[in-house]
Amino acid sequence: MGPTREPMMDPVQRLSLLVALVLGLFCAAAAPPAAAQGLSGIRGDVSTSTWLSLRHGAELPIRSLLADTTYSASVLQATNTQGPLRTYQDPESARVGSLTSYGLTSYKGLRLEGRFQYRKERQNGIGWKLGRNVSRRPYYFANIKPGDWDNDRYEVNLTGGTTFFGDHLLVAGGADYQVERLARYNDPRPSLNYYNLFVEGQVGGRIGGHTVALYYGTGDAEENGDVSNYNRAHDSFGEREYNVITTTGLGSYNFARFGSYERPTTRTEVGVTYAVDGNHVQFTGELVGGRSESEFIRTVSDTRETPGTYREETVRGTAFLTVSQPGYRLQVRSETQYKDGHDRNEVFAGANYFRTGWRQNLDLFVHSQAEPLTLQATLDYNRQSVTDRNASHHYEYAWLAPGLSAQYSWTTGPRRYTLIPGASYRMPLSQSARVPRKNRNLYTKYVLAPDYYRHTARVVRLRGGVQLLQQFEKLSVGLLVEYRRRMAVEDGVVLGIPEFLPGETRNTISMTLQFFH
Repeated sequence: MGPTREPMMDPVQRLSLLVALVLGLFCAAAAPPAAAQGLSGIRGDVSTSTWLSLRHGAELPIRSLLADTTYSASVLQATNTQGPLRTYQDPESARVGSLTSYGLTSYKGLRLEGRFQYRKERQNGIGWKLGRNVSRRPYYFANIKPGDWDNDRYEVNLTGGTTFFGDHLLVAGGADYQVERLARYNDPRPSLNYYNLFVEGQVGGRIGGHTVALYYGTGDAEENGDVSNYNRAHDSFGEREYNVITTTGLGSYNFARFGSYERPTTRTEVGVTYAVDGNHVQFTGELVGGRSESEFIRTVSDTRETPGTYREETVRGTAFLTVSQPGYRLQVRSETQYKDGHDRNEVFAGANYFRTGWRQNLDLFVHSQAEPLTLQATLDYNRQSVTDRNASHHYEYAWLAPGLSAQYSWTTGPRRYTLIPGASYRMPLSQSARVPRKNRNLYTKYVLAPDYYRHTARVVRLRGGVQLLQQFEKLSVGLLVEYRRRMAVEDGVVLGIPEFLPGETRNTISMTLQFFH
């Protein structure tokens, strides 16, 4: 299955070059995010089925040794999203511009893969949020007044691998590095810096068409934020809209004068990859278990204090199957994620916040070889449960979302046209909430209630895309225009008397300029 190789370096030279790769001396850049839930047009000279194998066949570093394709692409994308079907912590409207590129190649017995992405985000009207990714953890700064954000995000992913002893021993490694700068320019004004470095390694063996590789990954991240006011009259203990709030759970919070915070996070993972390559069947399966710990440290009036620490354990399993027949190709992708998190609350001297979640995605792709047609059926299941014992807040929900989409292409001379229609329907399966009337507070009305309403609503998602691909001698250039619409066709559950409720629609339009080389 391996690529045709040039004359080999000796093992020491190859291992040294691989280490240099992991340390970052190799730099290529990143493909656009490709969600399993949606087809995204023709990818240059690479078929849709090959592209899906590259993106979803494996996620761990050994992936670079499981594919013998050489591929590279660069992408410019502009996206605009707006509409009231959102929570209070989501933007009223968002404009995103991104530059991304990707490279996968062979060099003297090494398989090298690199990704890079830069995103510029302008987000308007976000309330109850003065931090990054606040929905993923209980501890963060917040305030009621909505604000506008200006964000810069950089991400580099490097992966490389090589084989020894006649391709029977496989060694692969990689590194993921993120740097972000986020700022809000109306009072209260947070300024955030974030970095994340995660290093991975895999060692395995190959016998015949079977490959097994063990995986280990470790890394740390840090988020630092400062909150201030340009207008000194907006004291944190003054007007209600300008109060700075430290949330410590699902409904637990306290007030603090303007200050700063640190959020150091550590994460480790272990796992295994199994792959088999047969004449008509290829299969890749991965199982990964991980643990992370995130500490929240705030500085108020020159005093450092730690309200709490959040710990989370995760299990993720993925499987990707390709079956090739004379007239068609069938691909199935499955991803299962389970998360179990709780905190160590220093104020209450014990655990107060508990969160568990189970997510199951299933995608079926059918590619016709006689016609340039791909059909996709999807099934997405999501179940979440969150509890705050101090505030007596608890809610849980489950929903199921089936969907269908297609990708049809035709060629006229050097040009290829592609249409991509699709639709899905999200239906609630169960929901429950327990928030005693006497315990309902600002958090309940602004955060919990709209979030619960959105996840218990029936939602239809529609999408349509058209791509024009112009093929040159050594370059293909594509223009992809996509439109997505979410519509709530049945209201969600209203909890109490909220201060904010989501609306009925949300629209996204994107234009993508693609270069395949």
